[in-house]
Amino acid sequence: MFAFGHGLGYTSWAYEELSTPDGGYRAGRDLRLRVVVRNTGSRPGREVVQAYLAGQAGDRSRPVRVLAAFGLAAASPGELAEVTIRIPARVFGRGDEATGGSTWPPAPFTMDVGRSSRDLRLSIPL
Repeated sequence: MFAFGHGLGYTSWAYEELSTPDGGYRAGRDLRLRVVVRNTGSRPGREVVQAYLAGQAGDRSRPVRVLAAFGLAAASPGELAEVTIRIPARVFGRGDEATGGSTWPPAPFTMDVGRSSRDLRLSIPL
């Protein structure tokens, strides 16, 4: 009935900016996302900013999209909130049975952020 990550609040939010301060995806390394949201409602509130990793088109060995990480924003009406989300490297990797370790597929990936799995507001290629 409701999308994964769906939640209710007493205010509304605009997703204004998404960036990767460290320069983007690098195999075997965590990724930082910077998300800027604005409380556009009339009440103070909190927002769970969710980051979803979408794999390469046509790659049937991975789900279409996975929840990679999330962060919390809190702001008064009209105020901006900056959220830093750390995406663990393991989200990008794949288990390698032969070595017992991980392999790191090459880019491209896409990172989507939003309120839920069906309400994605911003996207950035990696």
